Amino acid sequence: MLGDLNKKQEYKTMKDYKVLALDETGKASFGHLSKNFVLSGFILPEKLKPKLNKSIRKLKKKYFNDEEIVFHCRDMLRKKGPFASLRVDPSKELKFWSDFIIILNAKFLSVAFVIADKNKAKKIGWNDIAILRRSYSKILEEFTKKHLSKNNGKIVAESDPHQDKYLIEAHTRLQSMGIPSEGITGSDYRNKITSLSLVNKLNLDVDVQMADNLAIMADMVYKIKIGIKKKPTRVEAIMKRFIDRKMIDKDNPGIFEILV
Repeated sequence: MLGDLNKKQEYKTMKDYKVLALDETGKASFGHLSKNFVLSGFILPEKLKPKLNKSIRKLKKKYFNDEEIVFHCRDMLRKKGPFASLRVDPSKELKFWSDFIIILNAKFLSVAFVIADKNKAKKIGWNDIAILRRSYSKILEEFTKKHLSKNNGKIVAESDPHQDKYLIEAHTRLQSMGIPSEGITGSDYRNKITSLSLVNKLNLDVDVQMADNLAIMADMVYKIKIGIKKKPTRVEAIMKRFIDRKMIDKDNPGIFEILV
């Protein structure tokens, strides 16, 4: 009896939580070769994470015969390492990405991107720390505003020793100050977002793997939008259509913020 009661209470606690999983592509440092810093977020209801994990594991088994393989979008697009089989058969590559996007296109999933053009940031006097601080603050604010009006939230991020402190700093500031422009107090924010977790790749979090994949997609879409990439490949076109669809979803809105 008590066991059943605990299960019901656990379900009641979990059902209203949304998770924001974070990763990035590029580096904020001006010494890094990347032109842009893209902070990527993947948003999903916590209770549906097992469902997503099951679908992604089936996809991995189908195309790579390995449910434990870790998706790294850069290697997948370059068709290197364990993803070299995508190079052998172009039709397989297209079918894989189509199936992958079908999973990500589920109505209960959403995406969040904050992009900083490093050259523009440098011209207005930002340094790498300013880029990180503003990026983390923006994505936490937008997640809170657009997704937590009726839900509580949790944040899980792929840990980076150089960047973690700026994520924690942004979270701590919002716990104290809230988002005054939206009428959200520090107390409101603390009640909405109840945890922040730092994980590494060995944790094998499916939502963090998805955030990694989305970061590369967002960078590509941004380059198309500003005219740098004029002829996207068929795979890139699939990715762009996917992100465009997420941005116009009024019920589960996507986030695409260009800082500078």
